[in-house]
Amino acid sequence: MANKILGTSVKRREDPELLRGEAKFTADMTLPHLLHAAILHSDRGHALIQSIDTSAAERMPGVVRVITGAELILVPFCPYRAS
Repeated sequence: MANKILGTSVKRREDPELLRGEAKFTADMTLPHLLHAAILHSDRGHALIQSIDTSAAERMPGVVRVITGAELILVPFCPYRAS
């Protein structure tokens, strides 16, 4: 019979670095010209958004670009639809 993993305690190699605060995460990376994106979702589940005022966001320090859904080419996606 092959090695049994189920029910066996497995020591993870990454734990000591995580516990000491020494682990590296994607958010810790810094590269030249690196930008971060934030996505604001509607607080209304099935509402029809008629307009969005982005002027306050555009004036915030450090903001490079504000993009709304109206500017994107969105393709409906249904993973369960038969081809």
